[in-house]
Amino acid sequence: MNNIEANDLLDAYGSLLTARQQEIMDLYVKEDLSYGEISEELEISRAAVMDAVHKSLKLLQKYEKNIKFLQFKTDIYSIMNTSMTLEQCKRSLSELLDLTQEE
Repeated sequence: MNNIEANDLLDAYGSLLTARQQEIMDLYVKEDLSYGEISEELEISRAAVMDAVHKSLKLLQKYEKNIKFLQFKTDIYSIMNTSMTLEQCKRSLSELLDLTQEE
């Protein structure tokens, strides 16, 4: 997973993480600090930082797999960018909402 994807997941679902996980992930993803730098900053072991990052990323991916907020957002932007008319946009958005409710 690249940093942009991790940042999007963190923005969407970060509030579902613990305060400590949020702190570590903000430093790792948004501040682009290394495990060692975060370890020094928070005065915890490098292994603890690695473990927190990996567990947090797995959780964020799990949330997206189940909730699909980012996929829904991407679909909406795609509809808006490809629709030629307002009516076409409304129709496509309505179809998307119908599909979402069926799941």
